[in-house]
Amino acid sequence: MLDHFRAPLYEALCSHCSHSRGNYHVPGHKQGRAFDEEGLRHFRSILEIDLTEVGALDDLHDAQGVIAEAQSLAADAFGADRTFFLVGGTTAGILATILSICRHGDMLAVQRHSHQSVFHACRLAGVQPVYLGSCLDPVTGLDCGIDVGQLEEVLHRFPGIKGVVITSPSYFGVVQPVKTIAAICHQYGVPLVVDEAHGAHLPFSDQLPLSAMQAGADVAVQSTHKMLPAMTMSSMLHVKGDAIDPEDLVSWLRVIQSSSPSYPLMASLDLARRYMMTRGREELSRVIGAALRLRGRVSKLAHLEPLSAKSQDPLKLAIQAKKRISGYRMLEWLEQHGIYAELADHQSVLFVFSIGTRESDWALLWETLRRLDREIPDMAEESPWSVPDLRAWTLADRPLHELMAAKKTNVPLRSAAGRISGAMVVPYPPGIPLLLPGEPVTEEKVSYMERVVERGGKIRGLSGRFPFSLSVLQ
Repeated sequence: MLDHFRAPLYEALCSHCSHSRGNYHVPGHKQGRAFDEEGLRHFRSILEIDLTEVGALDDLHDAQGVIAEAQSLAADAFGADRTFFLVGGTTAGILATILSICRHGDMLAVQRHSHQSVFHACRLAGVQPVYLGSCLDPVTGLDCGIDVGQLEEVLHRFPGIKGVVITSPSYFGVVQPVKTIAAICHQYGVPLVVDEAHGAHLPFSDQLPLSAMQAGADVAVQSTHKMLPAMTMSSMLHVKGDAIDPEDLVSWLRVIQSSSPSYPLMASLDLARRYMMTRGREELSRVIGAALRLRGRVSKLAHLEPLSAKSQDPLKLAIQAKKRISGYRMLEWLEQHGIYAELADHQSVLFVFSIGTRESDWALLWETLRRLDREIPDMAEESPWSVPDLRAWTLADRPLHELMAAKKTNVPLRSAAGRISGAMVVPYPPGIPLLLPGEPVTEEKVSYMERVVERGGKIRGLSGRFPFSLSVLQ
């Protein structure tokens, strides 16, 4: 049995700091001896362990010592055969995985409602994607993930598909039936890759849905920093079974990731695993109970209500107004009162909780939501939002890299309806493209983009400043 009270990489960093008498290597700040004086107030403690591949600190790209040991402990904790530490976020893991599965010209089934990194990977790999549409909850409008019948139809129609990529949980905490999806993929002999950026906490509580590894996925990539106590940009890539060649994966990780990986980030992964294996279940039980109590209280408010799916992560709480008030308007009100939520959209505001959420945070949010509830009747009702429909499956008519390289021209956004997009247009957050290169620009999508911008939302991929323009194919 492995000793999860150990944190071998962090311990090696501490040991190095105690043993070292002379620093004659990078980085140039020499463990904080040369650094902006004011900045040292916040950076001093972390600079001491901001080291490089010296002594017994191992090498991420050829791990044989303490990093290999830390990754083995992580694999055991998350139910994987092998785990790889990522210092470029889940994006690095998604890129490396798709590049290892596909070769130029291959087809890949991809959930259309995926993070932009999935489409970037398809572009780099020269993949021709088949986009899987989304099921929408008829009551809440939440995206519930792919239609398993549609997945079977696509795999049957395109037998050359090399793999399936889905996202579960969604940004809003909706968990897909990964076990069923994995069984279908394996029936057709293709690996299932799960972008589990928002699901690193799932293996540590019986009160939560199964994690992708527990449900039979071949690869799961998790943003450990999103839902567990690790530093931003630190993620993990988990592999189970033999559908993916781990050595090919390692070679692509060497291509994608920095050759000078951050030791504080990697050590934070080691410590997050130790924390969850030694205290995580107890802490999660506390926070899940508090989140469910808050959800119950919100459901009794007069003018606000929580959104829930059938399989819902309780640590994500989306609220909407019962009258037509956009999430952007509510977020603006909340920020004026010092409350910063994860994101807003046309419908709702999303709050994210974790084991770092304390008793005082619950009380503050509840009191603020009660005040917002009293304000809602005085807010002017907005006109209805028409939301683009992404339910059908579609086949990209060319690989993404060819569409990105095609001749384009910029047109005013208002005039773009009826043209074919030459750009990836991404409301951020959540980072899910509204338009991909090669997709038709509809009046509905143009209106949606205009309203997001009007309400203060951010959209990547539009050209210039207001009035915006859009790159379209010539």
